[in-house]
Amino acid sequence: IGAGNASISLSQLVNKQVSIHVPKLYVDKIESVLKYIGTSDELMTVVLIKLLGDVTGTMVMMFQPKDAIKLASLMNKKPYNEKQKLNYMDRSALKEMGNILSGTALNALAKLTKMYSVNSLPDSATDMVGSMIDNILADIGQDSEVIMSFKVMFQVKSEDISGQLFFLFDPKTT
Repeated sequence: IGAGNASISLSQLVNKQVSIHVPKLYVDKIESVLKYIGTSDELMTVVLIKLLGDVTGTMVMMFQPKDAIKLASLMNKKPYNEKQKLNYMDRSALKEMGNILSGTALNALAKLTKMYSVNSLPDSATDMVGSMIDNILADIGQDSEVIMSFKVMFQVKSEDISGQLFFLFDPKTT
């Protein structure tokens, strides 16, 4: 439900059709999470948002850098330039998108489970997947050896933009 609502919000943000793939649920050892997310040396642009309240954890929106630039260009209503790098306004647009998507997903989750949460201010980075995920998992791993995560793949059809949305839940939540 949360993923569907998030895709509707994204579709409204970019004024394009957005499709999602059926979310996948993973329950595994913390050290195995990277195999669901990507290779550790892969360069990605991410938006990170902490989930606070009854449901705690981290939401990670992940894109190939060129897809992040395409999406930010679309949101900022400017033409895409493949030589472009993400600037302040682009990162701001991506963070706002993450804020809206996480809020939409958390609202749907709250209606379904009667568990209420809020999201932190978003952060954005372009770095190796391994280093970013290691920091998130270090916090989660302090309490447990097992993690539950949802993976949602989405695509802005007419723009050849795809990304992944992960919810990495703290073990005490699950």
